[in-house]
Amino acid sequence: MTPSIKRLAEMFKKFPGIGPRQAERFVYFLLFQNDSYRRDLANQIVDLKEQISLCSSCFRFFQKNTASSSGLCDICSDPSTDKSLIMIVAKDIDLENIKRSGAYTGRYFVLGGLLPILEKHPEEKIRTTKLKDLLTTTLEKDNLREVIVALSANPEGDYTADFLKKYIGDIASATNPSTQIKISVLGRGLSTGTELEYSDSDTIKNALKNRE
Repeated sequence: MTPSIKRLAEMFKKFPGIGPRQAERFVYFLLFQNDSYRRDLANQIVDLKEQISLCSSCFRFFQKNTASSSGLCDICSDPSTDKSLIMIVAKDIDLENIKRSGAYTGRYFVLGGLLPILEKHPEEKIRTTKLKDLLTTTLEKDNLREVIVALSANPEGDYTADFLKKYIGDIASATNPSTQIKISVLGRGLSTGTELEYSDSDTIKNALKNRE
């Protein structure tokens, strides 16, 4: 393997779920494409950061030309979005999968990942401070009635969900002790070990319907 092929394969290996053989296949695929395709791909990668923005409320990536003047994405700025509901997801691809199901009309919050089991510094792994800011503001202004913890049905997802349920409960009690909000998790329409990003729309609808 030439040094150039090896270097590019090493970069592809950094992608989630990509092993050495698949990374090499990507490189050889590119070698068989014409110059126009390779240039267009390179330009799209370079321009990606310029075209995409991060929502100041839910921390979802979205197209900049759909941004409101406040830096909110199209979901957070949409007047029809139910502001009394917040769904917490680990990553953007989970959010997009739930959005495609059409089963949820509230707002979202992207944690930025899951907590490793027995993690001692959760604030370094997920957006705990930003979540606290959103919950506090929503409790005070938008009559928050339910927080849905929508995480993958695996050990890290379960550990993160347990952490969040206590974290959210503490925030709600500190903000307004008389306020009662429901903290729910997705029903086990999701099989144990299931990654949320790979779940089909019917499974997500059932998990939302049977949340507890």
